[in-house]
Amino acid sequence: MKKRIVSFAVLLVAVVLCVPAFARGLRPVSLAKTLRQEAAPRRTFVVINRGALAESSGGAFQAVLDACRALVNEKEQRILDVGRAHQKQFRKPLGDDLQPSEETTAKARWLRRWLSSRVRPGSTIVLLGDEKSLPTWQVRLGEMSLTTDSFFSDLDGDGVPDTAVSRIIGSPDMMVRQLRGKKDYGPKAVILCSEDTRIHLETRAFAKSLSRLGHEVAIRGARDDETLSASDLIIHFGHGSSTNISNRFGEAFVAAGDMPALPRSPIVFVDGCGTLPVGSPLLRSFLKQGAVAYVGSTATVQGMIPARFTNELVEHFLRVLAERPHSTLPQLLVAARAAYVEGHTGIAEKLRQLATTGRINVSGDESTHLLTVAEWVYYGDPGAVIPRVGSPTEMSRQVISVSKPVHLDEAKDTWQTSFATRPNDGQAVLALRADIPLSERANFRLSVRQNGKELSLLDSHRDTVYQNLGQDCRGGYLSGDTYRARFLIPATPGVGQQRLEVRMTKGSSAILTPGTEVDVWPPDFEKRIGLRKTPLAGGPRRIATREPVRAVGVAKLRPTGVARFLSLDLSSLFNRPHDSVRVGGGDNASFKTWFSEDRVSADNVPFFVRRTGDDVLVSGNNTENVFEIKGIEAFARSLHFLVWGYNRPSHPARFRVTFSDGSSQECELPLSEWTQGNPPVAFDFENTVHHFKHAAIAHQVINLAHPEKKIVSISSSSGTYGLIAITLEQHQPRSGQP
Repeated sequence: MKKRIVSFAVLLVAVVLCVPAFARGLRPVSLAKTLRQEAAPRRTFVVINRGALAESSGGAFQAVLDACRALVNEKEQRILDVGRAHQKQFRKPLGDDLQPSEETTAKARWLRRWLSSRVRPGSTIVLLGDEKSLPTWQVRLGEMSLTTDSFFSDLDGDGVPDTAVSRIIGSPDMMVRQLRGKKDYGPKAVILCSEDTRIHLETRAFAKSLSRLGHEVAIRGARDDETLSASDLIIHFGHGSSTNISNRFGEAFVAAGDMPALPRSPIVFVDGCGTLPVGSPLLRSFLKQGAVAYVGSTATVQGMIPARFTNELVEHFLRVLAERPHSTLPQLLVAARAAYVEGHTGIAEKLRQLATTGRINVSGDESTHLLTVAEWVYYGDPGAVIPRVGSPTEMSRQVISVSKPVHLDEAKDTWQTSFATRPNDGQAVLALRADIPLSERANFRLSVRQNGKELSLLDSHRDTVYQNLGQDCRGGYLSGDTYRARFLIPATPGVGQQRLEVRMTKGSSAILTPGTEVDVWPPDFEKRIGLRKTPLAGGPRRIATREPVRAVGVAKLRPTGVARFLSLDLSSLFNRPHDSVRVGGGDNASFKTWFSEDRVSADNVPFFVRRTGDDVLVSGNNTENVFEIKGIEAFARSLHFLVWGYNRPSHPARFRVTFSDGSSQECELPLSEWTQGNPPVAFDFENTVHHFKHAAIAHQVINLAHPEKKIVSISSSSGTYGLIAITLEQHQPRSGQP
């Protein structure tokens, strides 16, 4: 007994002595070190092409190698010189041209096989060097091609990602900084939102998750360099390219050639299309200016249209973060991708086929699921984490929060609650989470009512096209035999007591889960974050890529075979296939599936359409369509257009027709969202994308005030639309006119 008392006393003294050390360990710098130790992968392997790395690093090579040794805890056998192994086996270098090809993809497959015999699944692989020294995949999903490192995550080749992968690129100093990792995890985070965070699933989920971890979350709908420079986390949901990320109006949040300093070594998560092609200027600019990690996609992100694709990946990402808070970002990403694969039958086998053959013929949702899993990659600090940095913070006033599951079934099919709103409150939004048996996913319906009036009918079939405050937003993900539905429903404005009711009107069971809540947002929210509903007059501001669709030269006139009508040959000017905006119809590949002939007629006016390859002229960033068609040299009484409007255009397309005498005529064409089928409609095709009911093309006419004047150019200054064809209805000048 005495011996036990002595042992207990020794233990007590040890605990007391440890308390100050533990408290000191919570200081920011020490906290970062502790987090990195806790989150550090048990086995990290650095993959290098030593010869290529030594050549590109010059005198700094030893510093890069020392940083590698520190990362793998001095274990030399975890620094794998794959360049030497390839040279030994094939008698030629592993390095190749920077742009991936079938040859580089074959080398990437060889590299994965080589690693699979040396690295256990569940480890972390660090690819140290760009795609020229360490090859990546180039694969094709139907007509879409993309590059990706994601297949290195599947070392056993079963189609399910299981190994964390990071690629580190840049100058030697940049590489060393990424290898050493983020040193101080501060509380500042910013979400750059294209859509309204109050009613957008992905941005709201991130904002909520980060605020629960103690982050001070700033939301911005427009550029704010000061906030960017002060942030430890930068989250973006909007439009993207290899040179910039922007909001829905094409206004850049930041661009490669105009990047502020990022002294906080932020972690960057970008949900925007195509920001990570090989050689991405945007990625390199982020890393050069101070970012330590970057998560993003190499191809088209199907997130906001519809919500369920990227929403599903983000939900898994944040769920794993909550369950395993010390996981590194590469581990979170691979776990989210694996959960996505496991939730959808058949994806694993098709991913395996894609990695093995480099090509797979799929379309529709199946293609989008594969794309979502394959295109997301990670660059930078392999040990980066998203830690708890303080007490939970609030972005909005929470007036309802469900703490226990609420079962709705045949015995009890209604849940009722209430909340109070004040005169100075802003928008109230119901966030509803419901677990639905997978067998009933196609069969359930929930009715949400406020003060006895129905707000929304909820099921899993209707998807939100744009997350505007006046609409509900819906998404979710699969988990085992359950569909975890996510809904955001704006409440009707009002002051005083508000009664809410959720009734199951179809199906046998549903469970409202914790996370179901009502938030009341600040009344000045839109003004505070710079969120607008319409573009600025005069077009986007501070955007490096706000450029004409194409610098247009001479447009040839083409006979139509119908008297008085000539067609403008725009085939060399088209810059995108129409399937690039997911309009559906036929095989969703080209106008060849919609039109049986190159010449079509609308209201007895002939048009020539391009039926292969690029077939429309649209804005490069899905915003204002700006271009000029020169060299027309023809008389016309009217101009006939085949166009489609998109992004729910609230403004007409504006044109200027310039004549040979230097004068011009300003013209407008009304536009309507072509997925709505709003009149006038010249062609309305059956759509294969179920949340778009139509693929409607309009015939619009501009009548010219001076048909006796010769047209020399047609320019477009605004309007969100796609241009398919232009036909001139000729005016025959009287004798003696020029």
